[in-house]
Amino acid sequence: MKEKHKYIIFFILSGFIGLINGLFGGGGGILCIPVLKKLLKMEDREAHATAVLVMAIVSIPTLIIYLSTIQFDFSEVIFVTLGSLIGGLIGILLLKKFSNKVINILYIIVLFACAIKCFF
Repeated sequence: MKEKHKYIIFFILSGFIGLINGLFGGGGGILCIPVLKKLLKMEDREAHATAVLVMAIVSIPTLIIYLSTIQFDFSEVIFVTLGSLIGGLIGILLLKKFSNKVINILYIIVLFACAIKCFF
């Protein structure tokens, strides 16, 4: 595939990822990882780290819009944020220790668990 066409496809897929993230308040990172790996040929760790960074940047305008239009219970937001930060830090430490094969297996397990949860 020509380099120009690859980036056009990447731009379109990125728009779809942003759409999913905006609609559901998350989930774009899950789609972002395979796109980064297949289209841009990133290594697993690089794709996961890049997806986190992209979702953090994309989430800023989404957060601003949500803050201006939706009511929040900030006491719950604090606990979820603290738990997510701690879990994220642990995830970063584990990502450095696991092989690419283990990372991919865990990724598939999480995706499968999320899919099952959505059905029930």
